[in-house]
Amino acid sequence: MFNFIKKYFGLFALLSVVTIALFACGGGSSSSSDSDPGTPTTMITSFNGQFPIFGKGQQFIEPVLALAGGMAAGMMQVATPWTDTRTNIITLSKIPYVRGSNSATYYDAAGSVFSMTTNTGAGTRSFSGNGLPSTSMGTFPVQSSDPAYGYYNALPGGTYKGVTVQADGVGIGPYNITSTVPLNPTPNRYDPIASLIVGITLTGAVWHIEYANDSSNNWVNPINALPTDQCFGHPYGDKGQYHLHGYSWKCFPNQGTSGQSPVFGFALDGFPITGPRAADGHMITNAELDYCHGTTSEITMPGNEGKKTTYHYVLNNEYPYSVGCFRGAVNYATALGSSDMAQNVNYGSGSPPTTYITFPFQKLH
Repeated sequence: MFNFIKKYFGLFALLSVVTIALFACGGGSSSSSDSDPGTPTTMITSFNGQFPIFGKGQQFIEPVLALAGGMAAGMMQVATPWTDTRTNIITLSKIPYVRGSNSATYYDAAGSVFSMTTNTGAGTRSFSGNGLPSTSMGTFPVQSSDPAYGYYNALPGGTYKGVTVQADGVGIGPYNITSTVPLNPTPNRYDPIASLIVGITLTGAVWHIEYANDSSNNWVNPINALPTDQCFGHPYGDKGQYHLHGYSWKCFPNQGTSGQSPVFGFALDGFPITGPRAADGHMITNAELDYCHGTTSEITMPGNEGKKTTYHYVLNNEYPYSVGCFRGAVNYATALGSSDMAQNVNYGSGSPPTTYITFPFQKLH
């Protein structure tokens, strides 16, 4: 079954197999929404006592995974300067973001390597890359002159490239992204999430789940606990896998200031993940989304795929920010096609070695 090995990165005792990692998105790339007065200046975080279960504003974690990961009775909040624990509001301007605006070549000579291909005959969409996004990233390891350094330096970072380091010593590096998902998934279920990665961006990075645990098994929203870079990204683990959390859409290109947000990537079940704007340009709230943090509307698909009316997840500024649960079936053996992505979990024929709690098909709000 699962060989859970705890890895400590920053405040968090991260589980190297299928638990909750902390570190997210790429650097300081700007977008056209930066000057838009409608762009949010705050985020809504998880609340004290929140459970990793099925529900509006929740992120539904596979029950056996949650149990094996030692999830406590409920989430807690860390009283960081950017988090108001009375209102569950994070003020973005108060976050001491990790400094730096580095291209992928700063971390690997090959730069950002990423491709997406579709196979209509097989009904699949495939991704390949080195995990380094085309957007810029902060400077990791965190430098001693960085305002974020104090949050990292005091905390254990586990193993990075085979060496035990403090959290400030974990850098960014390439890793193998190999993934195949359905081209035309069907939204006929409400499945829990049983992996660290929930989706793959069109810029070459990944999104992670929005849970992390500290050495005392307190469970928190990663964005509440540690600073990320300007794109809400950071690395974790021995290879320094860079990934995204929370407000990550701010650094995606061409998101616009009005009209429907474009597709920024795809979840492991094959459904698109779009930015926060609806067709009329307003910012979508959780009240407008279903229990999996998605909705059905006409969107413009990437490349030459044209317009399509489909279910899609929405990146917004309210917890859990992206995917709350999976509306389509996930074949973990192909969606997490490399050992780097799967964190060495053997999913066999595609399903985790556990029994899902799957909810009947119905429209839930």
